[in-house]
Amino acid sequence: MARPREFEQESALGKAMELFWTQGYERTSIQDLVEHTGVHRGSLYDTFGDKNQLFLSCLDRYRDLMKEHAFSVLEEPGEPKEVLQRYFMRLIEIATYEKTGRRGCLIANTAMELGTSDPMIAFRVEAYTLDMEIMYSKFLMRAQQQGSLKSKHNVRELARFLLSTRNGLYVLAKSATDRKILEDAAKVAMSIMN
Repeated sequence: MARPREFEQESALGKAMELFWTQGYERTSIQDLVEHTGVHRGSLYDTFGDKNQLFLSCLDRYRDLMKEHAFSVLEEPGEPKEVLQRYFMRLIEIATYEKTGRRGCLIANTAMELGTSDPMIAFRVEAYTLDMEIMYSKFLMRAQQQGSLKSKHNVRELARFLLSTRNGLYVLAKSATDRKILEDAAKVAMSIMN
């Protein structure tokens, strides 16, 4: 008869994700994960596999959480320019939040740290990037239908521009001490709206 798991899997996965998000993949050891999650090494391996497999599970969890929460502001009612402004102001709040150490976006951090060195990680980074592009495109199409989009660029180009701005804001927030730097960049991105 199989021995029951002595820990809550979702909680352990969440703690592992937080640690990878804060420290990065390379700087996080299995021992760090054991200590941070409170789960014995053998149980971690039995449940999640090796460090790489656990990291992939963390990336999947992050993607699900972000799809559910991070882009919800873009679906809120209101004038598209105001909605985009709320989105960027929330993003800046999150990016500059000192209690989490301005850790940025787990996916963007992973892209910068590991690039395409691992095909399964690269696949997840690409899938998340596509999710973001789709969310921006949907928002921009609604704005276009309302006559609020003033740019000469097409929706796909603008979605990629917003994606670039979002990732750039997270990277800037890691080193910029003046919040105005981020707000200025967001202001330029918002200028695509009437």
